[in-house]
Amino acid sequence: MSPRSDGKNFSVRRIEMKVVALILLFLITGTTLFSQTDPKFEAYLAGERIHLPVEGELLYNCANLSGYRYGGATGATKKTVDADSTMPFGKATQLTVSQIGANSWEPQFQSPANAIPVNKGDFLFYIFYIRAIESDEPSGTGKGFFYVQRNSSPWTGLGSSSLMFTPDWRKVYVVAQAGEEFPTGTMEFTIHLGYYGQKVEIGGIIALNLGQGINPADLPRNPLYWDGMLPDAPWRAEAATRIEQYRKGDLKIIVKNQNGQPIQNASVKVEMKNHAFGFGTFMSELALQNSTNAQKYKNEVLKLFNRATTPFYMGDGNWGWYGPGNSQTHYPALAQWLLDHNIPTKGHVLIWPSWTWMPPFFRDYENDPEGLRAAIDTHLETVVPIGEEKGLIEWDVVNEPHINHDVMDICGDDIMVHWYNKVHELDPGPRLILNEYNILMGGGGDPAFQADFEKYIELLLNGGAPLGGIGLQCHFDENLPGIPRVLEVLHRFARYNLAIQITEFDIDTIDEEGQASFTHDFFTAVFSHPATDKIVMWGFWEGDQWKPNGAMIRTDWSYKPNYDVYTDLVFNEWWTNETGLSNREGLYSTRGFLGDYEVSVSFDGYTVFENATLAKDGATVELHIPTNQTGVNRSEEFLIEYGVQQNYPNPFNASTVIEFTPNRSGDAELCIYSSNGAEVFSKKLNVKKGEPYREELSFVHLPSGSYFYSLVLPDGKRSMKKMLLIK
Repeated sequence: MSPRSDGKNFSVRRIEMKVVALILLFLITGTTLFSQTDPKFEAYLAGERIHLPVEGELLYNCANLSGYRYGGATGATKKTVDADSTMPFGKATQLTVSQIGANSWEPQFQSPANAIPVNKGDFLFYIFYIRAIESDEPSGTGKGFFYVQRNSSPWTGLGSSSLMFTPDWRKVYVVAQAGEEFPTGTMEFTIHLGYYGQKVEIGGIIALNLGQGINPADLPRNPLYWDGMLPDAPWRAEAATRIEQYRKGDLKIIVKNQNGQPIQNASVKVEMKNHAFGFGTFMSELALQNSTNAQKYKNEVLKLFNRATTPFYMGDGNWGWYGPGNSQTHYPALAQWLLDHNIPTKGHVLIWPSWTWMPPFFRDYENDPEGLRAAIDTHLETVVPIGEEKGLIEWDVVNEPHINHDVMDICGDDIMVHWYNKVHELDPGPRLILNEYNILMGGGGDPAFQADFEKYIELLLNGGAPLGGIGLQCHFDENLPGIPRVLEVLHRFARYNLAIQITEFDIDTIDEEGQASFTHDFFTAVFSHPATDKIVMWGFWEGDQWKPNGAMIRTDWSYKPNYDVYTDLVFNEWWTNETGLSNREGLYSTRGFLGDYEVSVSFDGYTVFENATLAKDGATVELHIPTNQTGVNRSEEFLIEYGVQQNYPNPFNASTVIEFTPNRSGDAELCIYSSNGAEVFSKKLNVKKGEPYREELSFVHLPSGSYFYSLVLPDGKRSMKKMLLIK
C-alpha cells in the first residue's frame, strides 16, 4: 500500500471518528437540546403545589414542550418562544391560526397522552397561562375552548372551559373529574382555536392527577370576570332607561260613586300579581312525586316562576319518548300538572335532528329520504296533539341545528320549513321556536354558530314557515360574556322581529358570589332589551339539576346568593305595589311593570276589587263605590291635594307637565337637574295656598336620559321626583 493511500485512509478514518463523536454528542445532549424543555418548570411547579391540598402526580412530562401537537387546519403553525422574564415559566408555545376550518377544533392544540393511569373519580387539575398576540377580532381578544377528553372515539369528555383572553397573560385553572377509567395513553387535553384568525401564546402548562377525595372548593380558581361588571359601567344607566321605557306602563284608576260622580280621597291599592315577562324553569319529574323534597320542589316552582319548559324528548332509544322508561306517561303528566296550575308552558323538543339524539329506527331510513320524512311526520302526528290537549303554548321545534344536522344532510335543509308547517297544521295555537347554543355562550358566542343560526332563521322566514321566536341557550361556565357583548348579540338577532328567549340559563361555577353578581347583570341586560320576552332557568334545585353548581337552591333547600338576587329583581325591583288617594277628579295614577294586577278601592266603609292587565300602551280601570258620597265635603284639609304630583306623561319625548298645589302662599322655586347633578332649568314662582299650579316644559334641546325636578315650597320643604326623557 502506498504512503499516499495510507494517508488518505487515515484522513477518512479521522472524518469518520468526528462523525461518530458528533453522533455520540447528539445522543448525549440531543434530548435536552431538541426537547424544548422549560428550565424554570421545576421551580414553577413547586410554587404552584404549595397552594394545593395535595401535591398530585404529573399526568405527563409537562416540562417538555416538544410533546405538544398542533394542526387540523391550513396554515396552523407552532413554535417555541422564550417567555417574558417576569413570568414564572421560561418557555411558551406560539400558535398561529391563519385559516379556520369548518369546526371550532380546526385547528386544535393537543397535549401528550397521560403517562399514568387515571381512575374513575380522580380529580385532574390544569394550570396554564394564555394570551392573544394578534386577533382578527376588533377588540383584540383571543378565543379558545379547553377540553379534557379520551383521545379516541367516542372522545369522552372529563371537563372543559371556554377561554377568552387579551394581549396580557391570563392565568387559567381547570378542574376535571374522570367518570370512568383511563388507562395510560388514552386521554389528553385539547384547546380548540378555530374561531377566527389569531396568534396565541400558551405557557406554564401543569397537568396533575390529584386523586380522589378532593373538594373542588379547596382548589385555586379563576376569579369570575366579565366586561361591564363595575358599578359605574355605562350600560347600567342605559338599561335602566330601556326598562322604564319598555317594561313599564301607565296605570290609571278612576273612582266614582253609584251616581257616576268622582270620589276624592278614596284609598287605592295596586298589587302586582304576575309579570308579563316570562321567568321560567325546566321541569323535573319531582312535580309528579309526593316525597318531602318533591313537595318543596313544587312549592318553589309555584312561588318563583310564571313560565315553564317541560320535556318531550325523542331520546336515543335508551331514554326519552321511545325509551324503555315511563316517558310516554310522565311527559304528558308533567304538562298536565303545569296546566292545572296555570303556568304557560313550552314543550322541548320535537326534533333534535342527529342520530345521537334520535332512536335507532329512524336511521333505518338513512338511504330513504322520503321514508325518513314520513317517519318524523308520524312522530309529530303523535306528540303535537298531546301538547294541544295539555295546553302547551310553545314548542321548540328544532334544537341545535348547527351541529345536529344528520337529517338535513339526507332530506335537505328545506325539511325544516316542512316541520314548522307540519306542527302548525297539527296545532295552530303554539308559538314555534328555533333553539340553538353557542350564540351567547363561550364568552360571547361562536361566530360559526351565529352565522349558521342566521342562515336557518332566514331559511325558515323566506320559506314561509311560521317561526314565532328564537331561543338562545345560555349554559355558562366561568368564561362569561361581557354585558355589552350580550346586548350586541341581542341587537344583532332582534333585526328579525322575532321574540328572543333565553331558553336554558345556568352558570356552572363554585363562586357563588360571582355567580349571583353575573345573574344580576345578565338578567338586567336581557330584561332591558325590547326584543326579549322570557328567561328560563335549566332547573333550580341542586338535588335535581344537570349541573348542580348552577342551582339557586342547595340540596338542603337553603338559598344561595343567586336565589336572593333573582327574587329581589323579579319580586322587588321589577315589581309594583302602590297605595294612594284619588284626587278631586277621582283619579289615581301610577306607573307599573307590565303584567297582571289586583286593584282595590276603599271608601265610606266599602271596598271594591278589580283585576287589570297593564300592557305597554297603558291601562285604565274604573271602579264604582256603592255610595252617594264624593268625599268633597270633608274638612278643608282634605279638600285640596297638596304637594307636587308626578309629571305626565312620563317617560316623555319632547315636553311634559309638572303640577302642584301649595299648602301655603309665598315664594317657591322649581329646578330641574340632569342625572349628573347639573342644573338645566330654574324658575322662581309666587304661589297661593290651594291654587293649582301647572308648568309645561319643553326638553327639545336636551339629550335623552333621567332628570330630577325639585320644588321648594313656601314652607321651605323640598319635594323631588324623577322623570325620563326618551327621544
